[in-house]
Amino acid sequence: MASPSPVPWSQEKQRQLLSRDDYIDLRNFQDQQLNAEFASVRCSIDLVRQELKNDIGLVKQELKKDIGSVKQELKEFKDDVKVQTQRLEAQNQRLEAQIRQSHAYMRNNALKNPSLPIRPVVVYRPEKGILEPELSQFPRNANEFYSLREPRTDRHRSMLAYLAVFYDVRLRTADYPSEDDASDDETFLDRPDIVVEKLEDILGLNEDRFDKFRERARQLATQSPSKPIKRSQIFLPDAKSIPSPRRQKLELRPTDAGDERLLIHDTGGRQSPTSVSSEGLTNARLGWGTRSTPSSRRLRIRCSQEPEHVPVAPGSQPEVPKSETEATVSDSQTHAFTSSREH
Repeated sequence: MASPSPVPWSQEKQRQLLSRDDYIDLRNFQDQQLNAEFASVRCSIDLVRQELKNDIGLVKQELKKDIGSVKQELKEFKDDVKVQTQRLEAQNQRLEAQIRQSHAYMRNNALKNPSLPIRPVVVYRPEKGILEPELSQFPRNANEFYSLREPRTDRHRSMLAYLAVFYDVRLRTADYPSEDDASDDETFLDRPDIVVEKLEDILGLNEDRFDKFRERARQLATQSPSKPIKRSQIFLPDAKSIPSPRRQKLELRPTDAGDERLLIHDTGGRQSPTSVSSEGLTNARLGWGTRSTPSSRRLRIRCSQEPEHVPVAPGSQPEVPKSETEATVSDSQTHAFTSSREH
């Protein structure tokens, strides 16, 4: 195989070799290209940064606007809530004042005794709320209230003026124009009867009830009081008229038939319920009879149909001979409890 010729290799090598100046020029050219590329990249970065700053500024402004609008809405909402709360509180206070006014009005309207205390009626002021009158400037009872028609003391005059101002009693009419230089106290004191009449309607007092109560008390006072009953005048019933609380003890029923007949004659032919029950108990104690109805009882029923009154002395009772049947029954009852050893 033939080797390549050395001439072309040397020529190619000469072409690849650069001189120092060419190398410097080549490096300068490459540096210029790199610097231009870096400058373009830097410029693009600066542009992006500027655009980003601008966008961020716009976003900040929009956020500030949105936050400001939200704050304004929240403030308006808080104001609305505050207004609604104040309105509800005012409404609740107004309702509470109306309820308290109704209770005081009803209680004062039901008063009949002029010496009983009057319940103060509260008032409602939107800017101050519920107000109660001062107790020192409020009449204690109806007597003191109606005495304000003719106030004779400084205390009554100041009380009348205070009540007229507190309950907003207005007397400004054609007779009392608003341009009058007189003060409110003087105006109120000029017509105290009208002020008391309006205060009476506000407090719920009814003068007719007090007049009726006074009239009733006057009538009771004029009536002569009934004298108390003395002990000597109290009627006590006789001891004989007082029934005995205890019953008389009944006598025991006689054991034999003859005594029973005598007892029946003594009671007028009526059979007492105790005799029946005691006879049953006696029969149960003595023994067992052969018949369901004892002969003594049958005799008693027969005798009760034809009662005869026979006076019998309490100390002695006549002996009645026994019949054969009664003797047999009594013997059988006696033998029932007799021991066999005695026969």
